[in-house]
Amino acid sequence: MELPRFDWTGPLRPFPISKMRLVPDGIEKPDWALDGIPKIEPDSDLQKRVEIKTPEQIERMRETCRIAREVLDAGARIIKPGITTDEIDRVIHEETIARGGYPSPLNYHFFPKSCCTSVNEVICHGIPDARSLDIYT
Repeated sequence: MELPRFDWTGPLRPFPISKMRLVPDGIEKPDWALDGIPKIEPDSDLQKRVEIKTPEQIERMRETCRIAREVLDAGARIIKPGITTDEIDRVIHEETIARGGYPSPLNYHFFPKSCCTSVNEVICHGIPDARSLDIYT
């Protein structure tokens, strides 16, 4: 992945980014999975109104939130000095797939990873890479 060139303001520099992880054929994929461009979302009526959820939709949301919490907990359990943000992404990716889900950030507007994570002043929606989590001063 070619990174843009600009003046750096802090001591951190880009690290190598691994290839995009694959999602098995049996997992339902969103409309942006192949080409990175969401098609339904931009024109959806839900962009302009609040939908009143049915009890069934609310129950499905609860189940989805429970699964998301399990996936985030799995990622949190491996965080320690020396681990890379790419390794965190691998766990998030694998845990999502294991539960039958598609990692929603993956290829959304061309984002190449299954979670957003970075260190210090990099950015809040950083791309996981080969940088290890160490104590930065």
